[in-house]
Amino acid sequence: MSIFKDVKEDGQKKDDLFTVISEDEQEEVDMELLESLMEDDSLVEADEEEAQAEALKEAEEPKEEEVQAAAEEKKEDSVEEKSRGLEHVSADTSSVTVITKGTTINGSIISDCSLDVMGTINGDIECLGKLTISGKVKGNAVASEVYVNTDRLEGSIMSEGSVKIGLGTVVIGDISAASGVIAGAVKGEIDIKGPIVIDSTAIIKGNVKAKSVQMNNGAVLEGFCSLSYAAVEIDTIFE
Repeated sequence: MSIFKDVKEDGQKKDDLFTVISEDEQEEVDMELLESLMEDDSLVEADEEEAQAEALKEAEEPKEEEVQAAAEEKKEDSVEEKSRGLEHVSADTSSVTVITKGTTINGSIISDCSLDVMGTINGDIECLGKLTISGKVKGNAVASEVYVNTDRLEGSIMSEGSVKIGLGTVVIGDISAASGVIAGAVKGEIDIKGPIVIDSTAIIKGNVKAKSVQMNNGAVLEGFCSLSYAAVEIDTIFE
């Protein structure tokens, strides 16, 4: 294979436009072209490697804005978890405070959870949860649900839920609730917005007002029984 080139001598162009290059000269030209191409390829590869390294470095290093955003998000999550914890504590009525047997409290008690009274309390009781009384109490009781199973309780009972008076219990005071079950003795006015069950062992001295009354055989009631909360308007029937 031969390569031709233009030849100029003494500013004059020869008659022959091209001349033949020897094989040695051809090999020298080929080597120069090859070396030039290899240098160009190496430079291109170096540039590509450098660009890839910079891109990888930028990908591995988080941006300052992203770091700040992540820190703010973590802080907000922590605050939200704490607030949820506080809400859970303030609204928790499942836990129970116990007044143990042998303990005497002279004064009123206010509790935001359920209360189990086994000791003696001389004062009013108010709790958001369920109130269970098996000790001695002299005072009024207010709770979402009341269960009394003691010898004697002197004071009124008020509940938004149910009231249960156990067998052998004597209550001296009025009772007001949404529903009720009386198995003991009560001396006072009973006002029940819903149904009331007067068991066979119950003894009531006072008026009973309810939506419906179930009075078992053997119960004693000395007073008036009124179904004033019933849906039926009795006066209109007899007009």
